Amino acid sequence: MRKMILVLAPVVLALLFSSCSDKVYTASTATTAGPNAADYLPFTKSLKFRLDNDKADLRKLQFYTDRPITLRHTGVAGNGVIMSGTVSYDKLQDVTEVTIPAYTPGICERVKGDSLFISFDAPQNVFVFAALYANENFMMQGTNWYNGVADVTYDGKTYRASCDECGSLGEVRLMIKKSQSGGYKTPAGGGKVIAGRKLN
Repeated sequence: MRKMILVLAPVVLALLFSSCSDKVYTASTATTAGPNAADYLPFTKSLKFRLDNDKADLRKLQFYTDRPITLRHTGVAGNGVIMSGTVSYDKLQDVTEVTIPAYTPGICERVKGDSLFISFDAPQNVFVFAALYANENFMMQGTNWYNGVADVTYDGKTYRASCDECGSLGEVRLMIKKSQSGGYKTPAGGGKVIAGRKLN
């Protein structure tokens, strides 16, 4: 029995120390995923307050998201028939999926209190980001929340929106680019681009 303990002790210790190594996935590695993540900072309630006091126009500021967003719309196609206690459709379901990659550029179409209406695509296709209650960061908003997935409206349809990378749509933050002086930056140029919307 003593020999068995002497043989198993190093194995158990090796497993214990390897599970506590520095290579564990941390929140800091999750939030820095994406192109040049260090060049971005969260758009916060205090920053908005400062810009409001300076009478700055938020529609001239380039915004981004820090995580990818996936929108899924499922439409039932065909006629439903009930047979043997189940519903059967004569056609397949119509599934539409739209992806907004992390750090996709977007613009603010309008501001309502602590809510910003951000468009990453065509005008009027907006998503609401808000800093509600004690939350300092502007986060993605939706309705009918269930397991981190929520309803949002896009292109006149209701989509189920999720953040497959982070577990909850509510974790998607609104970001801006840092300037060399440490403030905020409004990039020049732009125009409409694929997978994003830039300032003109």
